[in-house]
Amino acid sequence: MACAEALPLPDSRQKVDELFLFWLSERSTHEILCNELSRVCGLQPGSDEPHVQQHHSPSSIISFPRPGSPVRRSPSPPAHPASRSPSSNVQNKRSVKSPNQMLPKAISLSEVTGDRPGSPKAETAAAGSNRALRRAASESEVPRFYFPNGKPRNEASEKQLREAYKVFQNFPKCEVHYDDFHKVVKALGLPLYWRAALYKACGGKARKTISFPMLKRSWLRVTLHCHDDSARFIRMLAGVGKNYLTEEDFEVLVQDIVDTHPGLAFLQTAPEFHARYVETVIGRIFYALDRHWTGQITAVELRKSNFLQTLALLEEEPDINQVRDYFSYEHFYVLYCKFWELDSDHDLFIDASDLARHSEHALTSKIIQRMLSGIVSRDKNSVAGKMSYKDFIWFLLSEEDKTTPRSIEYWFRCLDLDGDGALSLYEMDYFYQEVQQRLRELNIDCLSVENTMCQILDMINPKEKDKVTLRDLKACKLAPIVINTFMNLEKYLEYEQRDPVLAAAAKDEGVDASLSDWERYAAQQYDRLLSEEEYEQENFEDENNASDVEVNDKEILSLLR
Repeated sequence: MACAEALPLPDSRQKVDELFLFWLSERSTHEILCNELSRVCGLQPGSDEPHVQQHHSPSSIISFPRPGSPVRRSPSPPAHPASRSPSSNVQNKRSVKSPNQMLPKAISLSEVTGDRPGSPKAETAAAGSNRALRRAASESEVPRFYFPNGKPRNEASEKQLREAYKVFQNFPKCEVHYDDFHKVVKALGLPLYWRAALYKACGGKARKTISFPMLKRSWLRVTLHCHDDSARFIRMLAGVGKNYLTEEDFEVLVQDIVDTHPGLAFLQTAPEFHARYVETVIGRIFYALDRHWTGQITAVELRKSNFLQTLALLEEEPDINQVRDYFSYEHFYVLYCKFWELDSDHDLFIDASDLARHSEHALTSKIIQRMLSGIVSRDKNSVAGKMSYKDFIWFLLSEEDKTTPRSIEYWFRCLDLDGDGALSLYEMDYFYQEVQQRLRELNIDCLSVENTMCQILDMINPKEKDKVTLRDLKACKLAPIVINTFMNLEKYLEYEQRDPVLAAAAKDEGVDASLSDWERYAAQQYDRLLSEEEYEQENFEDENNASDVEVNDKEILSLLR
């Protein structure tokens, strides 16, 4: 199906020139210009009779196009009758032409400038005007620079389809099942895990097999309108009529990874965890890509991320844990186990009392109330006053790595009580009061509110005095320290009581610079959780062995009796 490519948007300068020429072409505009020119330039000294030059040089004429049906406006008002004598009025009625009769078909530059036709000044003015017109015409033809669906490129779509057709010929009735559809994907030159997206675009959701005509129709529709990987990925996964992706669109993609990736083969024996892994991966994708907190991922956001590159890496990397972005099973294990530890009644929701137990009661009650108020909730099915697992993913990622822009946005929303886009001294004082109170309860010396505020403002150095904006906080390299000062007692004390020399030495020796704060935290927690699980397993086996020994002793005693 051949479809015309979308026309480029008109340039603003070209549109202004078009409207200006249209205004000049109207008859009413000609009448006004003729009257004004005859009044200003055409009057001879000592005479009231207008003098209109009728000599026009072909080289000095500027023609204006006339519209088919110009809008008529009322002509300029005539001069007051008292300014002329009755005799002169009669004479003027005979000699003065009407504005329409005075209007020539073209206005010469000699009439505008007052120079004699054919004179050097008139010819110079005409040449300058022609150069200006040519320059304006060339500037109006600005090359297209905005391509929402990618910049068009020369591709051999027919060659790719011929390769795909060879694959279809190897199957009965030239129809391919989903299990074999990866061969078609590779024939088209796509990454392996685009399989679910392409299969969905071909209508495979309602059918068990795909025929070649279905593939050809869908592939041509995608390649004609979308010219880069990001636009094509969204078109395949979202379908026609949508230029963005939602969380539901990713479900088939991630489920395909769960079913086919060799690094997740052990999950086939635990299908009850499939949905949790899928939900975790999708939550991490939107945490990284949804820059505007809309619940939608556009092609622009997809281009600015590394998601498609990471998705292609899954084909080459058999160990899923080596792909630390989005798909790591170890990261999923840490997220879900931490949530399960806090969820006391295991209803997949945690309340304020559950969340207060996080990190040994490190969070303040005020920040917990703000998080549970819905200000940072991303779950459509969230319950008032509770946090779902989907919201917990965003919370833990933001809590353990406060260096990312998304984490700073998360905590800024919590601290901004009135939602005006700036943290005032009152808001900072409101959250610090609880931290100060808890420090006093622990008999720990702390700074006063005034000194703390001065210290915070010195760290951030905001553009406006006594006010911290989101841009100020993102530009601050000490943003994690600033945020912990108002909501995390444990991390605040860790920073205040640190030894700068030992901290710098430990940072230079034992920290892998390639790992983010979240990745280091996840690795430590994963090792801890595995150690606890092994310890519990050993105790369980010892208890079973002890019970078996007791049973055997009883049997021996019964036999002896």
